[in-house]
Amino acid sequence: MTEQTVPSEKPLFTAVEIEQFEADDIVAGSAIGKMLSMLFLYTVLAMTFVAWWTFSTVAESHNAEATHTESAGH
Repeated sequence: MTEQTVPSEKPLFTAVEIEQFEADDIVAGSAIGKMLSMLFLYTVLAMTFVAWWTFSTVAESHNAEATHTESAGH
């Protein structure tokens, strides 16, 4: 009969490694939060600019049409 050896129940990571993982998670979470905040701010600014641009273009077009119809009536 052969005797089977049972592997020792050694933990995969040491306590120091687990603490380092937790510290790395905190840094990564902070970086992701800042990145998402900046992307949100960029989106709001871009949306505001495009809304202003659209409104001003439509208003300009409307004013040009009104001026054209007034001058055609004279």
